[in-house]
Amino acid sequence: MTRLLDARTSQNASIAGSMNGVGLTANQNVLIGQIGLTTAGAEGPIRVQLNGVASFFVFSGGFITLTLFAVRGSVATDPLVASNRLQLNPGATTPTNLFPLYLICSDYNPAPAEEIIYSLFVNSSINVNRVGPESFNGCAYSD
Repeated sequence: MTRLLDARTSQNASIAGSMNGVGLTANQNVLIGQIGLTTAGAEGPIRVQLNGVASFFVFSGGFITLTLFAVRGSVATDPLVASNRLQLNPGATTPTNLFPLYLICSDYNPAPAEEIIYSLFVNSSINVNRVGPESFNGCAYSD
């Protein structure tokens, strides 16, 4: 029978537009959420389900790449669990637009630990504004 080991939420901004346009500098990995899931004593394979969201206000209609990615650890160079990318092509967007980016993923059979840290990062190819919502959630299960 499946057993819930732990569930956590990292809530940075829960309402659309609530961040007032926090700047995101081009080509920098910025931490927007972090959770620690307790898995000590788990029997059988551990399964972790993660989901996250971030929303952006983009000023130009030029080529833009927005990336949302989760790692097992606390820094952007730790092992990648999953990523999602949104690419906007030149001329395809109007001068001002809001873009949400979602990440829904799983981490199958990480080593049991007192606490497994997962972190959610965002990156953009040009300067954009983070406007909210921003949220990161995770649940760990075992058999």
